[in-house]
Amino acid sequence: MTPGRYWTIFEHGYVISDNDRSRVEHAIALPNTLFQWLVQRCLSDNAEYDGRLLTLRSVGRVQALQVKNYVGVIALPGGAFIEVLPKTGNDNAREQLMMMLRTLKTFRHIATTSASIQTSRMPLMDIFIQQFISSVQSILQQGLKRDYLRQQDNLAWMKGKLLISAQLTKNSVRRDRFQVEYDEYSVNRPENRLLKTAIDNVSRLTRNAELVRQLQSLRSTFETIPPVVDVAYAFSQVRLDRHMHHYEQALEWAKLILLGESPHCMQGHANAISLLFPMEAVFESFVAAWMRHHHHRHYRIDTQAKAHSLARYHTKDMFRLKPDIWLRPHNDTTHSAVICDTKWKKIKPHKPGFNISQHDLYQMQAYGVKYLDNRGDMLLIYPEYEDFSDALPHPFELHNLEGHALRLWVVPFAIGTSILNSTLYLPKALNL
Repeated sequence: MTPGRYWTIFEHGYVISDNDRSRVEHAIALPNTLFQWLVQRCLSDNAEYDGRLLTLRSVGRVQALQVKNYVGVIALPGGAFIEVLPKTGNDNAREQLMMMLRTLKTFRHIATTSASIQTSRMPLMDIFIQQFISSVQSILQQGLKRDYLRQQDNLAWMKGKLLISAQLTKNSVRRDRFQVEYDEYSVNRPENRLLKTAIDNVSRLTRNAELVRQLQSLRSTFETIPPVVDVAYAFSQVRLDRHMHHYEQALEWAKLILLGESPHCMQGHANAISLLFPMEAVFESFVAAWMRHHHHRHYRIDTQAKAHSLARYHTKDMFRLKPDIWLRPHNDTTHSAVICDTKWKKIKPHKPGFNISQHDLYQMQAYGVKYLDNRGDMLLIYPEYEDFSDALPHPFELHNLEGHALRLWVVPFAIGTSILNSTLYLPKALNL
């Protein structure tokens, strides 16, 4: 298998064997050996059903794997991979995904701009590799950090401290040698060794000529530094002092590459990295970042708040209520608190119930009772698409007593090419 070979699929799409290439429409066909490898990984996935990346299905009597609501990169044996893009309905889905990933807490080291990146044309794996390369190159511009390392050696000259016992044992007939212990100012420290190991790993994953050239240059620079054997232990030895802030981004990338520390990981048998993210979490994070950018003047924006519980048993709070976004006004006289929850699914405005889960309504009512004292406005935010480009014209009234109403508005969020040109479409009766 040629390193860097890849296939592109959208979330909820199907993967089949190339033996069945013409039997399922709009599915990607993998070489049968890779497809069977994925089937075995799917069957051995111990996650609960909702947390699985792939589900095994029969489509027209053809065995198929359906990708669930995860996006990112699935590594395959031999340096091949599948990139999974969000089903946003836009041609620039890859660029939109990178933009949204930047808002994830553990993925903020993605650079916002890079002249060497053409995200609309490069596969995700190459984009990730390019970002890692850039972060290492930034370190080299300031110089690799060195440290004093204690060494013992049998040298032809005196250096450091003479080890008397070892000298008598090993050099009793070699008066021209010195068994010594000394401190060497060396680049051989855990941070640099981890970067060396990550560089070696990603070098097998791309066939992009420019990336290959840059990786070869980095491998030459790190040639004298030994790789890491125990990656987890090496990360536990990392010590970033105030002079090493320029290492942070590169080490975050190295952690993703070497430990697969993304929300879902299939690292292991493929000897490669898989970086996978639940689209529900990506969308929630992006909407929260949008709220902070556009409404920070009037509101304090809290995510996954834990201020209230559903019930109290004896002296213990039970069943913590954690709305995705809680807007709390800086000035209570001009603005009111608003609870928001995001859902990465399609609303059906022309169907009874609008494809809204009854469970979601119960959950929002609980938020309203505890966080808003049963009065005010809440938002259920769904992605915009061709059939849902305006807010539902009327709210769900979850409570209405003596003129105090708890209203739930269902609104679309249009994902643009940046936070600046993304839009939350509110109903005319509501302003934030």
